[in-house]
Amino acid sequence: MNAEALSAQHEQIGRAVTKLIADHASKLETSPVNSGATPNQLLQLFNEPLPIKGAHVEDILDQFAREVAAHAQQVPSPNYFGQFNPTPLAIGVWADALASSLNQNAGAWRNGPTSAMVESHAVRWLCELLGYDSGAFGVLASGGSEANLIALKCARDRDQRDMMRSGNRSGANLTVYSSEQCHFSVEKSLDILGLGRDSLRKISTDTRFHVRLDILRATIKQDVDAGRRPICIVGVAGTTSTGVIDPLPELAAIARENDCWFHVDAAYGGALAFSDVHKSKLRGIESADSITFDPHKWMFVPFACGATLVRDGGQVLRDSFDMSPEYLSEDRGFSDAEYDFFRYGQMGTRRFNALKLWMCFKFMGKSGYSETVEKHIELTQYFAKRLDALPDFERVGEIETAVCCFRYLPHAVRALSGKDQDLVQQNLQQRIERGGKAFFPSTVLHGRRALRVNVNSYLTEQRHIDDLIELVASEAPQAFELL
Repeated sequence: MNAEALSAQHEQIGRAVTKLIADHASKLETSPVNSGATPNQLLQLFNEPLPIKGAHVEDILDQFAREVAAHAQQVPSPNYFGQFNPTPLAIGVWADALASSLNQNAGAWRNGPTSAMVESHAVRWLCELLGYDSGAFGVLASGGSEANLIALKCARDRDQRDMMRSGNRSGANLTVYSSEQCHFSVEKSLDILGLGRDSLRKISTDTRFHVRLDILRATIKQDVDAGRRPICIVGVAGTTSTGVIDPLPELAAIARENDCWFHVDAAYGGALAFSDVHKSKLRGIESADSITFDPHKWMFVPFACGATLVRDGGQVLRDSFDMSPEYLSEDRGFSDAEYDFFRYGQMGTRRFNALKLWMCFKFMGKSGYSETVEKHIELTQYFAKRLDALPDFERVGEIETAVCCFRYLPHAVRALSGKDQDLVQQNLQQRIERGGKAFFPSTVLHGRRALRVNVNSYLTEQRHIDDLIELVASEAPQAFELL
């Protein structure tokens, strides 16, 4: 195949794929959010032998439409109220295609010179947004899990520099502290970093699901008295279950008092910084040594795009991750090492994810994101108001972002055991999921099952909230009857 033939193939496939994407978008309002297919049904659908001969493009795309797209969870739907998975911006979708066509390796400047410049500028915008000064820096990651891992490695290496090369030979008993509402990736990261999952102290939360500062202080003191070494406090700005934001200024102060690294997981809630109305909820985040931020959440950037931001600049990241393999250390007469992003994290080959972030930033602007964040919070408050008017439902916690948790608790359900009350909540969630008209998950809060609604699509309007309320109210009695 020559370049001319490749160009013709791109045009042919591009036209067909454009139609598939446009058709999919046109049906988001009316398509079931979930097809209802079981894992076994999908297993049978895709159970094919290894392809020996190549297939026609038309046949492959037809199978995509009939089987892949038709049974996909319709995350971009305005009736999807799940876990921080938004409708991607159209420009972000096509930025992914453009990035694939360039096929830049964004790990090293020599393989991706423009990707390096785009990433450095997009990261700078994120730092500025969250209140960091011009000396801050960061690196894109696959998402909040990897971003938290990068930050926690910086925290570990700051305190125990030798562990990077020799491991934990000193037997240092290091501890990290976070709310019991922290993301599971914090615990996973400590396992990966060799500290062990038991090194995480999960601190209890109050009735509003914020971390208990008194218990945090007491736990740190107990650990110090027992010969352990606190190295990091993780605050959460937008917990996965409830969307609440920990008291960041107070956590920053406790971290300073105990010579701990202060990390804020703002994968979701960091986008509040776009809004002049709500950015005060993030007060204190600028004091963090590092911040996790996920543009693929409230910035509507297609998966996957996360970021680790570091207040004191890129040298902190390089101290933890930098290496100079012989095949990437050629002297070309100018300094480009600072734009080698493999030096700031664990990935070598990296996708040009900065392109979609950069394009979405430019397309929406700060004002566009501000309007959308504020609209989502208003819609969530409207949902809560409508829910409060229903006598058989009870809200759980407060609304600080665009998440509302609640339970179905009519008198007959209240009379049941706690376990059976939890089953009623699960039954209600599953009935709605199987019905396909909407989707929201459940979670566990202070040991009890609760339902969780998150407004996260820029397509969602008040009428979708009204429809959701009516759906929940009509399905709830049947959830109790299933016991």
